[in-house]
Amino acid sequence: MQIVLVEDNPLMQQLFAIFLRGQGFEVTVAATGAAALAAPVSSPVLFLIDLRLPDCDGFDLLRQLRAHPELRHCPAIALSGLGESDRRSALAASFDRFLTKPTDLDELILTITELLGGAPER
Repeated sequence: MQIVLVEDNPLMQQLFAIFLRGQGFEVTVAATGAAALAAPVSSPVLFLIDLRLPDCDGFDLLRQLRAHPELRHCPAIALSGLGESDRRSALAASFDRFLTKPTDLDELILTITELLGGAPER
């Protein structure tokens, strides 16, 4: 099961990628919105998107991703360190869930499992 992580902080990229791979997911990491749009990913099951990227905001990126018919219904989780105002905006912008940074990894895996209807096969 393929997750696309869009995060510009190298430390957060490593943390999330190592954790998610340990949970049985394949992870594609993109540091910018442009890189996420250009990533050669076949059938992602979920997007994890930082709302503050160097070349765009996560809201814009989600709109562009969801414009592709095959990605229209792919669940997306917004990540932000800014709290409640971003939570309201993210959910209004059709993100499926919102998690604050620093992110509790137990909460992350519970959220992913809930959105996907179960854990990946190992």
